[in-house]
Amino acid sequence: MATEVEEQLAYEQLRPYANSLPESQTFALDEGLNAGESYLALSWLIADLLENNIDVPKELLLDAYNLLSNEDKEEYRELLPA
Repeated sequence: MATEVEEQLAYEQLRPYANSLPESQTFALDEGLNAGESYLALSWLIADLLENNIDVPKELLLDAYNLLSNEDKEEYRELLPA
């Protein structure tokens, strides 16, 4: 299981790639992080990036993906780029 610090760092590294999403969507992601929900914010950010086919360096994305629970990994696995 990832630490909150690892989750926050991964979120901060991925967050700039979400700038093309609607402001209301990124605001909600950031609010989750600011509310202390680093895991949920990271999970939702990864989902948004994958579902919107946003180009993210594969290694960076996989590093963050590996911080997720097995259940969330299973849910997002089919969305990962080949």
